[in-house]
Amino acid sequence: MVTLHALTDHARQLVLSPNRSMDWKGNLYVLLAASVVLLILAVGMALNGAWLVLPFAGIEIIALGSAMRLTLRKLDFREVITVQNGVLRLERGRDIPDFNLTFPQQSVRFLVDGPDRPMGLPLIDLVALGHCYRLGEFLNRADRFKLARVLKEQLNLQVSKYNTFQRTSF
Repeated sequence: MVTLHALTDHARQLVLSPNRSMDWKGNLYVLLAASVVLLILAVGMALNGAWLVLPFAGIEIIALGSAMRLTLRKLDFREVITVQNGVLRLERGRDIPDFNLTFPQQSVRFLVDGPDRPMGLPLIDLVALGHCYRLGEFLNRADRFKLARVLKEQLNLQVSKYNTFQRTSF
C-alpha cells in the first residue's frame, strides 16, 4: 500500500506497507470464531467417547493463533520516505526504524525498470551517493506503478528509466 502524507507545506512523507486484509483485532475475532466451532466439535466427540480429540483441538487453536501472529508480524513492515527542506530520509522497519539513511535531495535519483513480461513487476531503486537501495519489494504490481507515479508527480523527485542510466555494481 502506498500512502502520501503532507506533514507541512514543505514536508511530505511517503509510507510503503504490504497489503493486509485485517489487523490483529480482526484476526482475533476470526481465531475466536474458529476456536468456538472447533471446541464445540471436540467436546461433542469427547462426550461420545473420543476424548483424545480434546488435546489436539487445543494444539490446533494454538497453532492457528501462532501462524496468524507470525503472518501479521511479517506484514507490519514499513518503508518511509520523508522529503523535507532539501533532505530525503529513508527508513525501514517494523515498530521503530531498523534502517535509517539521510541524503541531500539533489544527490538522489530513482530508477524504474519496467517489467520484462506483460504481467511482470517493475523494479524501483533509490540511487544515492554511490549506493543502490531497492524500494517496495513487498508491493504488488499496481502499487509499484503508483509508487513510481507518486515519486515523480507528487514529490517532484528525479525518476529515470533503467535504459537511460548506466547500472554498475557496488
